[in-house]
This record gives sequence, structure tokens and C-alpha cells, in this order.
Amino acid sequence: SDLEVSDEEKDAEDEYQPVTDDDEEEEEDAGESDETESEPEREQQSRRDLWARTSLYVLFSFRLIYYILSSCYIIVVFVLYSHLCYLCFLAIKMTLKFVNTGVQSSTFHSTLMTKSLRIWQLLQIKLQTTGVLLNTTAQEIKVFFGITVHMACLGYPRVKMFWAKKTKVPVISRRMTRDRFYKLRSSLKIVNDLDVTEEAKESDILWRVRPLLDRVRQGCLSLPRSDKVCVDEQIIPFTGRCPVRQYVPGKPNPTGLKVFVLASPNSLVLDFEVYRGKNTFRGQRLGVGAAAVLRMVESVPTGTYVFFDRYFTTISLMDALLSKGLPATGTIMKNRVPKQCQLPGDKQLRKEGRGASVTLVRRGPELALTKWFDNKPVLMDICSRWSNNDKSHVQVRRPAVIREYNDNMGGVDLCDRMLSFYRMSTRTKKWTSRVMTHFFDVAITNAWIQYKSDSKALNRPAKNTKQCRNKGCNGKTYIRCTKCKMFLCITKKKTCFQDYHS
Repeated sequence: SDLEVSDEEKDAEDEYQPVTDDDEEEEEDAGESDETESEPEREQQSRRDLWARTSLYVLFSFRLIYYILSSCYIIVVFVLYSHLCYLCFLAIKMTLKFVNTGVQSSTFHSTLMTKSLRIWQLLQIKLQTTGVLLNTTAQEIKVFFGITVHMACLGYPRVKMFWAKKTKVPVISRRMTRDRFYKLRSSLKIVNDLDVTEEAKESDILWRVRPLLDRVRQGCLSLPRSDKVCVDEQIIPFTGRCPVRQYVPGKPNPTGLKVFVLASPNSLVLDFEVYRGKNTFRGQRLGVGAAAVLRMVESVPTGTYVFFDRYFTTISLMDALLSKGLPATGTIMKNRVPKQCQLPGDKQLRKEGRGASVTLVRRGPELALTKWFDNKPVLMDICSRWSNNDKSHVQVRRPAVIREYNDNMGGVDLCDRMLSFYRMSTRTKKWTSRVMTHFFDVAITNAWIQYKSDSKALNRPAKNTKQCRNKGCNGKTYIRCTKCKMFLCITKKKTCFQDYHS
């Protein structure tokens, strides 16, 4: 036992053994082998990382493709469903056509026709509308249009302000709620689509508003004719989608629906025609402008003087009107003047000064062409004009035809101005709604003009209604007592309202 050496002692002895050169060489060889072994491991690790990233990208790509295919599947299903509904419509329509051509006395045929018609109407109503009934009445529609007219008179910038807490109008908010007003306005239709045939839709692009146009035109034709009328363009302002939208530069509202209007000098609309393209007028060999004038004067008696601007005027139109017994006056473009009419140039008239004029007369049928120089030459007594050189009004010689034209040509422009004061304009994307409100405004304007012409003047001096009626106060106010109809001041410094009633 004494001779045996423990393992711990052997280890201790090994620790204290001296290090030789052979041992150092072995350690260096081991370090080099470790370094050579670490490089392959690094390459393998980088490959594993690259493979993991590639797998993630591929998985993400497959998931993205799955989402795209799912959305495409939904779209395809929706399109197929729409086509299926359309095929159902066609089948029912063909069934109705077949039944209508069959024997009408057959009970089976009549029953099938009734059921098919009901199914077709239900399907079309379900697809075109929400399917919810409005449950409205004629009285409610009258209230709706009365509210619309009242809104036009007040002129709030937003419709919802008529029901707001601070700005609400009781006469409007008590009769109808805001949501009900919006719902009726979005559901307004003049005709039922099911009652209009396909032939009527193809022949008349304005079939959606045709009953209203015919009714308003019928009322205009019943008005008394004036001995002097004018023809001009009118624009229904609208910038949304519309099959007959036009752009007319030079108008206050250049974009919208163009209407040819026949009016009296006091702006009473006597006839109109909405322009719907090249098929609006028949026989346009004289041009659209001339065809519009000939269409407007169909309701005018013989001997009536007709006035129009240079857009319409041609020598051929003048001859056509003379053949109907309608004398006409209008400005004309230079390129429409016949070459045989030798008129002096603009420079020559400018040398002669303001008021210079030249007139050429044609015999059989009689036609006069007048060129007059005011600020610039105008192709067409005495008038007063402002002179920039003298800084005062000066008398300028003017042909009588110019005065006659200026006095009777502005009827349509005056009508446009009156319409712009209280226009029933609401923000809408439906051109049918804009046409509807425009011709309601035309009817109201005509009614106002007739009322003014029929009412008798009392010949009383006009009073300054804005001046305060309280004795000793010369201030102006917009506050009026509802009982005594007097304008009285109510301010922090003035108590005219209280003093007047005390």
C-alpha cells in the first residue's frame, strides 16, 4: 500500500513536469487543426441561414398568391352572379314577349304573363334600388318641393344647416326631418323605368325627364305671345356625368346642359328646347343655330319681330324668316357676310370717329346690313357713351336698328339673372335632379313676371324700410317686429325696440 501512488498525486506530478519542445509543437498542430475545422462549420451555418431565408420568402409568396387568388375568386363569383341575373331577366323578358304574341284568351297564358311580370319587376327593383319602400304621399312630395324653394330663398351654404341647432329654420325642421329630406331627394324620379319601352329610350336621350319638360313647355306655350321676341342660349349648370353636357365659353356657367330659349323682352320664357346633340332638330341644312331659331318661332304669330345674336345669324336664316312673315334682327360674323357686300374696313371707320356707320340695302327680298363703329366696329338716333379722353358722357350717333336690338335682345340674359338670385341648387351627381330643379325655377320665374304684370301699382312713395321707425333714431337695422311690421334697433347702446312698444 505504501508503494501504490494515488491518481491525485500522479496528476500533481504531471502538472509540475517541465514543458519540452515536442509538447509545444503538438499544441501548435492542435490549434491549426481547430482553425481548419471552424471554416467548414461557418460555411454550413451560412448555408443554413440562406436556406431559412429562402424558405420564408417562398412561404410569404405562396401566402400572397393565395390571398390574390381568393380575392379573384370572389370577383369571379360576383361577375357570374351578375350574368346569371341578367340571363334571368332576358329569359323572363322573352317569356313575356312570347306570351304577349300568343292567344290572349288562354287562362294559362294570362296567368304565366302576370306571374312573370311580377317576378321581373321584383328582380329589377331589387337590383336597381335597395328594395325599401318610401311610403310617401303626394302631400309629402309637395312639402318637399316647398322646403326646397324655401331653402333657395334663404341661401344657406349647406343643407344640413337648416336642421342644425344654432341655424335651424322651424318652418322646415318641423315639417320634415333631415334624413327624410335626404332620402326623398335621392329617390326622386320623374318616370318609372319599367313603363318606358326600349325604342323610346333609344330615340330620346332625355326620356328620364321628358314628362316634366313637356309639362313645363305646355305651360310656356299657353302664355300670351309678345310682338317682339328673342332667341338665345341658356346653360343649366352641371359638371357631373351627363350624355348631353356641353361647354359654351363666355357664359357665367360655361359647363352644363344647353337650352335654346325663346323669351320676351321682359324675360318671360315662351318656349325652349334642350339640346341633345346632332339629332335635336330636323333638317339642319342651314346649321344648328338657324335650325334652333326656326324651331323656336313655330309658336310665334306672323308679324312678330325676332332678335338673336351672331351665333344664329346667317343670310339664309334671314331669308327663311322673311318667307314666313317674321322680320328679324341680329348681329352677324364677318365670315358670314357675302363677298359682294363691300363694306369699309375697320381702320377707315376708326378714322371717322365714334358713331360712324355704313348701311347696305338689298332689294327683293329687302335686307339691310349696317356696320357701326362704337368702341369697336359692330355689324348690325343718338346714344350717350362714356369717353375716356374727355372723362364725361358724350353723344354718339347710333343707327335706330342698334337701339332696337339692345332694347329687345336681353330677355334670356335677364331670365338667367333672375334664376341666379334664388336658384334651387343642391350638390348632386344626378343630371336629372338638376334639370328638374332648373325648370321648376323657370316656372316660378314666369309666375313672378306674370304676377308683376297683372298687379296694379298703388303709386305710393317707397319708404326706407331699413331705417329704424322709433322716433328720434336715424339708424338702420334688419330687425323687424313680427306684430307691427316695423324695423327697430336692438343693440347694447340702443333700446328702440323696447322704447317703441312701451
